[in-house]
Amino acid sequence: MKTKKEYSERKLKKALEENKEKAKAFLNDDDKMETLFQEFEKKLKLIPKIGKRASDIAVLLSMLRAYIKKQYTDVAIGTILAAIAGLIYVVNPMDVVPEYIIGFGIVDDAAVIGIILQAMHMDLNKYKKWQKANGKR
Repeated sequence: MKTKKEYSERKLKKALEENKEKAKAFLNDDDKMETLFQEFEKKLKLIPKIGKRASDIAVLLSMLRAYIKKQYTDVAIGTILAAIAGLIYVVNPMDVVPEYIIGFGIVDDAAVIGIILQAMHMDLNKYKKWQKANGKR
């Protein structure tokens, strides 16, 4: 029997997978991506205790922007699409746990951010090294 945590995580991962097609469309539209970044940054302000991961989130957004501008492309397209799918999920007010459910609506968003950052840990570190080597930081 699956625990509630395993069930929730499975639902989140399924939702992220479903957003990958949307992510492809966003990736090909600079205006949509910039709007997505802005909406994501607004949403972050609503998520409590995000502070310890804030620097990783900033690096993630920087890497995505650099990828879109074709300044940094040393990351798999699947990884980029997964990250964008996560951003789409977070900004969507009607995700697995809708925001209007007080106290719980932000929990799944924080979980998605955690999943993205954990999955991209090596890519983010590699990007930080690239930034430093190229005077981008």
